[in-house]
Amino acid sequence: MTEFHHTGKVLVLGSDFKNYRSCLTIVRSLGRKSLKVHIGWNSTGDIVRRSKYVARVHDIPDYSPDNDLWKTKLIELVEKEQFDLVVPCNEQASAPLEAHRKDLTKYPSIYILSQEAYEIAFDKFKSGQLAKSLGINLPKEIKATDLSQIDEIMDGFQFPIVLKPHVSFHLESLERKNYVYKAYNAKELKTSLRYMLKSGDVQVQENFIGTGVGAAFLADSGELLCAFCHVRIHEPLMGGGSSYRKSAPLHPELRDAVKKLLKAMNYTGVGMVEFKFNFDTGEWIFLEINGRFWGSLPLAVAAGADFPYFLYRLKTEKKKEFPKTYKTNLFSRNTIRDFNWIIQNACADKTDPSRNTLPNSQAAKEIFNVLTLRERNDTFVIDDLKPGFVELWRLIINMKDKNKQAFERYSPIRFLRTFLARRALRQAKMALVVCFGNIYRSPFAEKYIQSTLSDSKDVYSAGYLPKSGRRCHQRAIDIADEFEIDMKEHRSKVITEEAVHKADIILTFDKENRRILTAKFPGTGGKIYYLGLLSRTGPVIIDDPVDGNLYTVRETYRTIKKAIDSFVNSG
Repeated sequence: MTEFHHTGKVLVLGSDFKNYRSCLTIVRSLGRKSLKVHIGWNSTGDIVRRSKYVARVHDIPDYSPDNDLWKTKLIELVEKEQFDLVVPCNEQASAPLEAHRKDLTKYPSIYILSQEAYEIAFDKFKSGQLAKSLGINLPKEIKATDLSQIDEIMDGFQFPIVLKPHVSFHLESLERKNYVYKAYNAKELKTSLRYMLKSGDVQVQENFIGTGVGAAFLADSGELLCAFCHVRIHEPLMGGGSSYRKSAPLHPELRDAVKKLLKAMNYTGVGMVEFKFNFDTGEWIFLEINGRFWGSLPLAVAAGADFPYFLYRLKTEKKKEFPKTYKTNLFSRNTIRDFNWIIQNACADKTDPSRNTLPNSQAAKEIFNVLTLRERNDTFVIDDLKPGFVELWRLIINMKDKNKQAFERYSPIRFLRTFLARRALRQAKMALVVCFGNIYRSPFAEKYIQSTLSDSKDVYSAGYLPKSGRRCHQRAIDIADEFEIDMKEHRSKVITEEAVHKADIILTFDKENRRILTAKFPGTGGKIYYLGLLSRTGPVIIDDPVDGNLYTVRETYRTIKKAIDSFVNSG
């Protein structure tokens, strides 16, 4: 393909959500063609700001459903700068533009999907209905509208059951994502369904065993102009965007499905259709449509499917001829996300086919992709080094903390510390369990210790956040109920000097808990122990799940339970 260099100007809106690098990749793609790339709607810490291809950063007010200042400033900027193209890089950036299309369509440089395409692509119910009407393979599914359908769901589906929200983000809360969940038993089904129904109806599906496959595309008026396929190698254990993937030929049946969808939607723009493909049986299902740029975009661009630039030429030059081929068997890794995946995969149950795991030996063999020059990196590229070095520094800090935790978990001194913690709890008449706010970890631990210890210990919990009388978050109550722990009546208490003095042992969860307690109550360090030390092998540090999802809270409670069970079973 002939290289073109331009003198135009582009505004890229948004940031790299959850360390995906679609925004950075868009900036690099267009900057390499000599376009002046401006960015907006990102924070000072966003790694994209370190790219040499960013010509200017604009401070545009964040979207607010109650204040149109963001729109006023955006329009003023578009009129002043006369951009050739204004492109949102993610759903949080595109949703406000789509919602205010009446005011923005008069500016043709702003890339917005048609209303019909947007409503279908960003609504899992509507995209599923369209796929079904076109004869595209779907898993067995029903729509859940209230909790009374639990018996119907359990009669009609086998565990694990997949639960999908109808949209990933709501316009009024773009900072919070609605996740897809898998329920492995009746209690998890009830908890997940109750939680998800607060945000709308839920799509209930059977679990399909297969590998995630993404079919990226550029289309014009329903015509497929360019396609690219990636196969997920490292997927989050319970599903989601990949941290390591490879380029592959697009299976003819998947290509046909994409074409049908695009034609029916009269789609113009970029996007990706997600499938699951069972490479052993050849069976596959449609999952959803991403009507935006996607997390694995760096691989597509590295392989020659330069979708940001292709979109620019389609929108500004009306060009419709694009390369039909790309490099296959090329790999790309998201360093930070993949580091976390490797740790999770190493500890995961490999016998459960519903979890996206790989044998550790297979993951180790991937080093040969680096040695044979078949692997690329989402962030670290030769022509734009600074973002890569920034990410490397952040990874080193992350690794340092993880390695220290691993050393604390498996070092010989761990056994001594476990012995001391267990002895202190065994001898204690009164135990005090402390976390930050006393609404997640410490009340669960308090009540679980009370339910499992057969002696007459007095066990209390408190927090050092100076707010008392708070109820536990509903998801904490619901997840605790899965473990037969009732936290509905719990109200937070603030730790006092009297309680600290009376306690024979203080159990806490993380380094910040310990630091603040020793600072507020000097001389008490000798009776403070991490609750995680009650187990010989579990994690020492148990982080606060307050900002996590249902999986995070459930895993936190499971870890607390295992530590206490380990103590009880030690005699």
